Amino acid sequence: MRALILLAAPTLLAACHGGGTYGDVRQLIAAKCGACHRVPGVNGAVGRVGPSLAGIGQQQILAGHFANSRANMIRWISRPQEMLPGNAMPDTGLTPEQANRIADYLYAMDR
Repeated sequence: MRALILLAAPTLLAACHGGGTYGDVRQLIAAKCGACHRVPGVNGAVGRVGPSLAGIGQQQILAGHFANSRANMIRWISRPQEMLPGNAMPDTGLTPEQANRIADYLYAMDR
């Protein structure tokens, strides 16, 4: 039993200190979003091309045009050119799972 607790301790500590549930998605956000956006809690997400994503979950509108719903957020994250052709945000090439995880993180920031 003691060995099991010792093996589980690093995982529990990582979850408490931000490495658990959202650790991988933070890396994804830094790689795919951070060059253009500031994202609270994500090292390297300090871009100034697009808006800061702080408080995005509390906004009524996404990208100045779309109701802030989970479906619109996921679609915007992955295929913004399909939603608003010619806008400044490029299609990201994210998988549906990756877009879902990023949306989870962005909405969880505001809780």
